[in-house]
Amino acid sequence: MDQPALWMLSISAFTAVMLLLGVLSVAIWLLTVAFAAPPPPAAAPAVAPGAPPAAGDADAPTLAAIHAAVQRLLPGGRITHVSATPGPAERDEEAR
Repeated sequence: MDQPALWMLSISAFTAVMLLLGVLSVAIWLLTVAFAAPPPPAAAPAVAPGAPPAAGDADAPTLAAIHAAVQRLLPGGRITHVSATPGPAERDEEAR
């Protein structure tokens, strides 16, 4: 095969691949538009943003994670009290 024919074959193959990728990207875009998930409902924040959590407040996922860890280490164990440990800001310490 001579050089110009090989060069034209390479260019046409590259063009064909780019066109195929373009068609596939449009198909994927159409599928995502057609089957888009509905947006989640807007929920009002339970606590004002930036407010520190009140004593004894623990969210459900945190309690579930603690419960799962205790059950894995001590089957049949129970959690009776969960409290937060104060961080450096609450202890008036500087970051190191």
